Amino acid sequence: MTACAPSRGAAYDRAMAEAARAESAGRLDEAVQGYERAEASAERPRDRDQARWDAADVLAREGHVAQAVERFDAMARDAASGHQAEAAYRAALLRIEHGDADRGWRDLEQVPRRFPTHGIAHVAVRKLVAHADDGGPSAALDELQALQRDVGSTGLGPLVAFLSAEHLEAMHDDAAARDAYLRIADRWPYPFGAFFDDALWHASLLDEKLGRYQAAIDDLERLVSVRETTTLMGSYERALYVPSMLRIGELYSERLHDRARAREAYHRLYTGFAHSTKRDEALWLEAALWREDGDDKTACDRLGTLVRQFPDSRYVPCAALRCPGLERPRTSDAPRRCHAYITRAEPGERAETIEAPEQAESAR
Repeated sequence: MTACAPSRGAAYDRAMAEAARAESAGRLDEAVQGYERAEASAERPRDRDQARWDAADVLAREGHVAQAVERFDAMARDAASGHQAEAAYRAALLRIEHGDADRGWRDLEQVPRRFPTHGIAHVAVRKLVAHADDGGPSAALDELQALQRDVGSTGLGPLVAFLSAEHLEAMHDDAAARDAYLRIADRWPYPFGAFFDDALWHASLLDEKLGRYQAAIDDLERLVSVRETTTLMGSYERALYVPSMLRIGELYSERLHDRARAREAYHRLYTGFAHSTKRDEALWLEAALWREDGDDKTACDRLGTLVRQFPDSRYVPCAALRCPGLERPRTSDAPRRCHAYITRAEPGERAETIEAPEQAESAR
């Protein structure tokens, strides 16, 4: 492998090492000189470019702003530089932060337009929108509309569309924001859209706010319907899967009063999301619905599964309260007491810690 490594030249390697040591020791003037020697001795363009970048970066941190900006500007004009986009961004920021803000913001406006495929363009868009926010949500929307016109068909399109939807929501234009989020999910579906899950989650919240409860559930069902499996260690489960399943159950139970579908949603979370840490909560919520509907047998069956499969769950002492036939596993590390915030204390019951009968004596 050593024989296959590219040769960068002894002089270049020595100069870069000396510069790095000086930089680490805080001798920044010496570090700049070392990077300049490395740039002069580099045999490959990419190595020369890296040394040039490192020198400009140190100059910026040393406070020699004018020299740093001059070097970053040169790299930003050089199409052969691997740091072209980053250099344009750094030069713009330095101008903004050091007395030439108007020029800096104009330059920053060009970063996503010149380099829409570069990662720094996403950072530039967010910074431009945050700056526009100082003038209020409508000013930010104007900025986003201009970006949509110029870069909407590039890889920046999803980000610009999502930020636009967020700003519509911030302006309390709930219907327009909901429609904007759904257009994102339609145009950039998973796995091609980085905002697919977030767009559907926000759309569901707005649908609920607008009283469109079944539509809110449909948004969430669409989110969880796209799943990948793996035969290796780990999981492809995305962050909003489980919160979505919990909200589906809650929407059916609390908004549509369809307790059967609510129970089905909670049970689906338990059976279908093997890597979730909320499976015990799903069983508890399902059992609570069975119990409230008068089916204590099925409720206790679910709680029995909870106690057996999740012996360390915070719900274990509460399950024993609900179903006296259930016993706390001997090796359980679950809490010793059942708390009222879990049991959803009935009217008139003290909203304080409740002890399971079999534990009360030892607790005294």
